[in-house]
Amino acid sequence: GSYAYDWAEGQPLADSITVTQAWSRADAAGTRPQFDPASGNSGFAYVRSGVRHEVWMLDAVSAWNQLRAVEEVRPAGVALWRLGSEDPGFWSALKAARTGVRPPEDALSTLPFGQGIELRGSGEILRIETRAADGRRTLDIKKDGLIHGARYEALPHGDVVQRRGNAAKQVALTFDDGPDPLWTPRVLDVLASHGVPATFFVTGTRVLDEPDLVRQIVAQGSELANHSTTHADLDRLPDAAVRLELNATQRLVQSYTGRSMRLFRPPYLGDADPDTASELRIARIAGELGYLTVGLNVDPLDWKTTDAATIAAQTIAQVEAGTGTFARRIVLLHDSGGDRSATVAALPIIIRELRARGYEFVPVSTLAGLTREQAMPHLVKAGESASGTGGVLFEAVRIGRQSIGWLFMTAIALGLVRVLSLSALALWQARRMAAKQDEADVPPHLVPSFVSVLIPA
Repeated sequence: GSYAYDWAEGQPLADSITVTQAWSRADAAGTRPQFDPASGNSGFAYVRSGVRHEVWMLDAVSAWNQLRAVEEVRPAGVALWRLGSEDPGFWSALKAARTGVRPPEDALSTLPFGQGIELRGSGEILRIETRAADGRRTLDIKKDGLIHGARYEALPHGDVVQRRGNAAKQVALTFDDGPDPLWTPRVLDVLASHGVPATFFVTGTRVLDEPDLVRQIVAQGSELANHSTTHADLDRLPDAAVRLELNATQRLVQSYTGRSMRLFRPPYLGDADPDTASELRIARIAGELGYLTVGLNVDPLDWKTTDAATIAAQTIAQVEAGTGTFARRIVLLHDSGGDRSATVAALPIIIRELRARGYEFVPVSTLAGLTREQAMPHLVKAGESASGTGGVLFEAVRIGRQSIGWLFMTAIALGLVRVLSLSALALWQARRMAAKQDEADVPPHLVPSFVSVLIPA
């Protein structure tokens, strides 16, 4: 056997759980399993919601002792009950039992962490509170080859993610992918007319093109947050490239506003509830750079919906579906990347209807428990703005990009003029030759064509 039972006081049946789940419950309760020499099992007790629980487990330590005991009767084989619930050290114990009389102490002493994630709190703003770590146990091995004692020094655990932001009757409007010269000003006009702040998750390439809009967002009372530089799928990039994506946008915003950013949302983020350790890689890198990762649970899919009424209705319904344990406080909208007329038209409806239901509109920083200054701290270096040199450099890059664009447009225009001119000349020449043909009364099939000669290959 290699599994565990959790008996809750007053309940007739125990909860069958895996060994790693038992370790996780002990860790969450702030206790550690104790080895019982009489039974050769490890167990612990904890209290949850006022109910006392008692957990006993068959781990790799008990498995080793059982394997040694059954060797005396020379069994034809050994079966594991039940596959998938075992202590990871079981397989090392099984292999060692077939080849020797000593347990694999190194393998049994290390308790590898799983790939699971422990989510704590409620909200769409994520911070990795504790990195995944292996556990340790020490063994008391006697001369008979049996384990007579085991002590859990530390329990293994996956990443512990702290969620926050599930504030009652508060909603944050967020806009991704901008700023856009056409749609962002219209969004800002609607927000200003209703006195609503918002959080704009900007991309570096758009910031480089629209520095005045970036400054306008800040001046109007809304806040800026990082959305990468090129809107790439960061999961496909190596760690160094992810850092570059975040740092480049950070430096651009610093150079144009004199402020830093502390909020970040990865492009293509699905929701605010990661399930595996791989889904936390980008959030982990962002955390190392000082960011809080902002997820979302309200997504009316405005990027593909062209009907304002539908966008508004879906937003309102999803916000209203939020509970105390499942947050729906952060709304995802877009101010760039296509025709956003439906989003602009839906925005007043969303604001009016949610206010009528008692909701207050706040920036994401408020849900995160930060002030606006903490979410966008002023950049100060030696008593002055440190963005001067960077600002000159980025301005040169921006002008260079615009110049290259104008050069391309000029080249295309000249090419079109050339084609039209040659076409006009070819037609003129054809008519001229046709007129001469009529005058000379020459049969048409004998008149040479000059059109192919006049239009170069």
